[in-house]
Amino acid sequence: MRPADPSLPPRHVAEYRVRFDEATPAGHLRGSALLGYVQDVAWRHSEALGFPRPWYRERGVAWLVRAVEVRVLAPVADGDVVTVTTRLTGYRKVLARRETEVLDAAGVLRAGITIDWAMTDGRSAIRIPAEFERAPVDGPGPFAPIRVDLPPTPPGAAALRLSPRLRELDPMNHANNGVYLDWLDEAVAAAGAAGVAVATALPRTYRMEYARPAEPGAALVSTAWPDGPGWAYRLADEAGTDLLRGRLAPSAGTESPA
Repeated sequence: MRPADPSLPPRHVAEYRVRFDEATPAGHLRGSALLGYVQDVAWRHSEALGFPRPWYRERGVAWLVRAVEVRVLAPVADGDVVTVTTRLTGYRKVLARRETEVLDAAGVLRAGITIDWAMTDGRSAIRIPAEFERAPVDGPGPFAPIRVDLPPTPPGAAALRLSPRLRELDPMNHANNGVYLDWLDEAVAAAGAAGVAVATALPRTYRMEYARPAEPGAALVSTAWPDGPGWAYRLADEAGTDLLRGRLAPSAGTESPA
């Protein structure tokens, strides 16, 4: 292992103003937009570390989100300006973990996001290139990957049928990882008042593990049901193969995965 380069920035900070189209009917920042900020600030940090988009294209590699935990502590309203700070906190063979914080104009934490990113060559996960050893780690280092285990979907669970729309696709030509958070919210809310109560509770925590990408035109089944203190969520194709497993629950909102 080569030592990290101390001249490189361990964190990256950017401001975002919540646009009208990024807000829900309640006027709050939607989940997909929140994760859009997180993705963008991660890209900016990668560029500052010397890994711009051409670097990835030339090598035929990319980062994909493997799993995410989103801790929503308070709403962010349409027109609000937030400060988003990201840092690398550890590596694990093919995975890198980022911790990101979203603060309001007064410096109050509104959301905390943990993402496990997997390096891929477009076919499968690959070991992170040695060049990344120069990127500083601002955190504990080794980590246990985020996992979401689910029981079988029970009969009568609230289910929605959907297919990724053009605006939900990203440059990798599959549904952007942030869109899944909107789909989870929609499925939980579709279950009725009990689901709406959890989907709007503050604070609340989402955990999502991505299994397969949602391709253009795919026919998908989005299912949610009460499980434990919160709700379980499954996105699958018509053959029953999981694309994503998730959970949503009211929480203290301050914990991060070990």
